[in-house]
Order: sequence, then structure tokens, then C-alpha cells
Amino acid sequence: AFGKKKSTKPPSSHSDIEELTDSSLPASPKVPHHAGDCGSTSMKPSQSASAICECTEAEAEIILQLKSELREKELKLTDIRLEALSSAHHLDQIREAMNRMQNEIEILKAENDRLKAETGNTAKPARPPSESSSTASSSSSRQSLGLSLNNLNITESVTSDILLDEAGDGTGHKDGRSVKIIVSISKGYGRAKDQKSQAYLIGSIGVSGKTKWDVLDGVIRRLFKEYVFRIDTSTSLGLSSDCIASYCIGDLIRSHSLEVPELLPCGYLVGDNNIITVNLKGVEENSLDSFVFDTLIPKPITQRYFNLLMEHHRIILSGPSGTGKTYLANKLAEYVITKSGRKKTEDAIATFNVDHKSSKELQQYLANLAEQCSADNNGVELPVVIILDNLHHVGSLSDIFNGFLNCKYNKCPYIIGTMNQGVSSSPNLELHHNFRWVLCANHTEPVKGFLGRYLRRKLIEIEIERNIRNNDLVKIIDWIPKTWHHLNSFLETHSSSDVTIGPRLFLPCPMDVEGSRVWFMDLWNYSLVPYILEAVREGLQMYGKRAPWEDPSKWVLDTYPWSSASLPQDGPALLQLRPEDVGYEGCISTKEATTSKHIPQSDTEGDPLMNMLMKLQEAANYSGTQSCDSDSTSHHDDILDSSLESTL
Repeated sequence: AFGKKKSTKPPSSHSDIEELTDSSLPASPKVPHHAGDCGSTSMKPSQSASAICECTEAEAEIILQLKSELREKELKLTDIRLEALSSAHHLDQIREAMNRMQNEIEILKAENDRLKAETGNTAKPARPPSESSSTASSSSSRQSLGLSLNNLNITESVTSDILLDEAGDGTGHKDGRSVKIIVSISKGYGRAKDQKSQAYLIGSIGVSGKTKWDVLDGVIRRLFKEYVFRIDTSTSLGLSSDCIASYCIGDLIRSHSLEVPELLPCGYLVGDNNIITVNLKGVEENSLDSFVFDTLIPKPITQRYFNLLMEHHRIILSGPSGTGKTYLANKLAEYVITKSGRKKTEDAIATFNVDHKSSKELQQYLANLAEQCSADNNGVELPVVIILDNLHHVGSLSDIFNGFLNCKYNKCPYIIGTMNQGVSSSPNLELHHNFRWVLCANHTEPVKGFLGRYLRRKLIEIEIERNIRNNDLVKIIDWIPKTWHHLNSFLETHSSSDVTIGPRLFLPCPMDVEGSRVWFMDLWNYSLVPYILEAVREGLQMYGKRAPWEDPSKWVLDTYPWSSASLPQDGPALLQLRPEDVGYEGCISTKEATTSKHIPQSDTEGDPLMNMLMKLQEAANYSGTQSCDSDSTSHHDDILDSSLESTL
């Protein structure tokens, strides 16, 4: 193409180049025009500049034409991809509707057969073959449809990745731009004036000048669905694309209940505005979707918590330290205040941090509050929610809440308490004070999977900002929750579940490979190992030797996600946990002595029922001496908190 354009030029330009070539290299044969240009540039700058300008003009015309064609094709391709995503979303809706209809048909068939059986229909033996065949055909059709849709989901994920990759390059186009999708969660709490909303980055898409509203709706819903699935691959937090109430693009609010705007979406992306804010269903829609998305607690568990709180008005969150009990209590209180519709929210929440010295003050405060609830004082505004933190420091919970026995139930505030473990007075509280207990243990949801969901959310946000996926960082993020579970299994084996480590220590993990390695080594050497040694030492003194010793640092080194080059050569080594550091060998005789009092050792090993009864007896004895052990529990918490402060 370059040669043809040169041939169309006047012969004078070609002869000028030949003259320049001859004058620059008189003793050499004629060379191609590129060599002549280079030689003439050093000798005669003005003549070479004019010749190059004539050549570059021809190149510029071709380049501009090719760029315009490429831009048009890219825009068409982007529109096709967006329409494909929207079509895939419609297919998902059709599949869900078909599954619902199929289930209804099967239920109706079963009901019809039951009615026929009750009326004594004699044609009953002929039904099962037809039913089985129809069921098999329906299941096969659903499987085939699911297979095709699954294949489509794979292509959609690839397409979404392409859109994310092209988003950074699309900013240079005149007709398309990269737009970030953000989910905004309103706090709805008067005290948090500096934080009225929390924004979460969930993705980035390309919006062209031809993108229609229905296509954009489908893309945003699809992006949200993929986001929650990646955070929680098992249940997607119980959320779906139906959780989206509306989204804001510029000054426009887009919702299904509103009419289609006059302009296309690109008409509202003016200036530097490249953000679309998604609003989820919340208190106004009588939904918990925004709460679930914010706290990363699966929806069925969240629904159970709210049902207990709204029905009984009094719950106690019980579990080890660092499991997020105080955080959950404040989140529940915020939602209850928003749901109550109280205008003056400054004094709507009363928080009381209990310690060894403030038990009498708490008892007096609750007694005065019970009197105000019993009296008909309409002018006095009582707190909507009372948060009682660290109730394990109270000697007798029944004495603390005795003042509420005669309190009017409909006027009594909601009470949310937190404590590090259950106490022996829990049945009395449930019977006489209508309290309900919520277990926040590390081996059950929502605490069990919270660390993985939290770290994956941080990882996704970093990937979107950097527009790149780091497989090494993905391995690290998957490995940290496994390490946490392995350490807790070790603590449960040699001590009890009350001293297991909560996910709080692992939440500050940096989102880069080298930074996370340094962070973990400091956390292991200065926080985890000292706490584990102390907890296992006290567990061996209380329960004796119950299992063979396995150093958890060996498992850590065997599954170490960082490269071998980054292992201890350039820094401090990972500390190991030796049995002599906790007095493990000296506990053998103690264990044998305690077991010999009840039954021979060989019999207990072969009888799982007897082992379970022994554990129940130990737990009963331990709960009976709870008041004596509260100091040791608080000692564990002090060690864990001091270790966390030193790490941070």
C-alpha cells in the first residue's frame, strides 16, 4: 500500500529522493529509499524533512482510515458482547422459571396420585412407569438445558474478563468509556455521621454510545451475580440479582418501576463521571439483602438472628474472643433502629462495657431502666437497643436481670449481650428472662467461612483496581483460612473450643505477595505461637494428654504458598512448637491416672460412647467451676489482644 501511494505522487518527489541519494552517497550504488532518507538526513536536513513529510502524509491517510475502521468494529463488537450478556441473563430467568414450573408440576402430580390413592383408584400400578418416564424425560431436558446454560456461563465469564481487560483501553475511544460499578450500603444510623455509606467496588464494564438501557440492566445484574458467587462459591450469600433495587448513573436513578429515560446511558456519563452506584434492597423494602452484603453473613443465618431478636427482644452472642460478636451486635442494633423509624437517634443505642468492677453499676442501671419501662412515662425516650459487652465478667447473670421480671414487655428495649463462652446460668435466663443464645463458634457458620469471604472481597477489589489477576495471591488468600482452621483444630485437640482463635487476627492481611509473607511471619512468631503455647499449656493442665503431638508449624511449612526462595534465608525463621515447651511429656501420668479412676484405658479407646460421656462429664465439671475459670479466660483474651496490638 505504501508503494502504491508513492507511485501516485508526482514524479518530482521521486526524483528528489534519487538526487538526495546520489548526493549523499556518490561512490555507492543506488540503495532503497529508506537508506537514501537516512543518509540525506545527516547531510541536508531541510530537503530530507520535506521528503519525509510527503511520505508521512500518505501514511497518515492510511493510518487514520484503518483507525476509524478499527474503532467502528470494536464498538460493534462491544455492543454484541453486551447484548450477549443481557441475553444470558434472560436465559437464566427462563431457566429459573422453568425449574419452578417443573417443581409445581411434580407437586401437582404427587398430589393427584395421593388423591387417587385415597379414593381407591384401581389403576394405580400402571402409574409409576409413566411417572418415572416423565420424570426422567423432564430431568434429562433440564440437564440438557442446564448443560447448555453452563457452557454459556463459561463464555460469559470469559466475555466479562475481556470487558474488564478492555476497560482500561476503552478510555481512549471517543464513543466508549470504562465505568466502575459500586454497591453503596447506607448505614442509617445517627451516630455514624462521618460514615453515612460504605462503597464496595464489584466490577468494571465498558459503555459505548450505542448501549441500551435493557442491555445495561442485564450486564449490571449479571456482574452482581458473578461477584457474590465468587465471594461465596457455595451459596452466594443467599443473594441473587433480584437484590438490586435500583442504580444511579449520574443524576439519574434507574429502576424497573420508573419509565425508560429519554437519553441512552452514555448521555448521563458527563465529564469525569465514570461510576454507576448500585443500591440493594434494605429496610425500606423490608429486606435484609443490604445487611447480608455488608456483613458477609449468609442470608438464612441473618434471618434467624433477626427472628430471634424481633420475637424475644433479648439475645446473647456467645463465642471465643475475636469472632466478631461486638461487631455483629452493633450491626444488629443499627438495623433495628433504622427499622423502628425513630427520628432522634443520638441516644437510641446504649452501650455498656462490663468489667469486674462495673457489675453493680450495670445492675443499678438495668433496675432504673426497668422502673422507667414499668411507669407510664410517655415523655421519656428510652434507648431502643442496649448493648451489653463482655457479660462473662459478671458473676451471676440471673441477679443482673432480675429487675426485668416485672417489666412491661412491649416497652422494654432490645437487649443484645456478648460474652466469651456460655455459663451455667443460661437455662435460667432462657426460662425466666426470655433470653435466646446465639453461638458464634469458629467451627460453625457464619464465623467459619467469614475469613475466606472477607479476604476474597479485598482480593476482588484489588484485581479490579489493577485490572489484573495474580494467581500467586489467589493461592495465598485460599491458604490463610485453611491455616486458621488447622490451628483451631490443634487448639481443640489439646485444649477446648473456648480458646480457639477468631478470624480477627487474620483480617489485616496485605493484598500483595511479598507484603503478605512478611505479615504472616510476624503474625506467626509474635502473636500466634505465644498464644498457642499458653493455651495448650493450660489445656494440658486441665484436661491432660488426649492426643499425640503434631507440630502445626510442620503443616504450615509443607503447604507454604510462597516460593521457596522467600523462606527464612532473608529473614527470621518460623518458630516451631515443641512438646517440651508446654509440658506435654509430663502429662502422661496425669492422663493415665484420671482415666484409671473410671475405666481401663483400653476400654475407653474402644468404646466411643464412653468417650463421649467422659467429655460431657468434663464439660459439666468445667461449667460448674466457671466463676473460678473466668480469670484464666480473660487472661487468654489479654494475651491475644496484646499479640494483635504488637502485630499491628
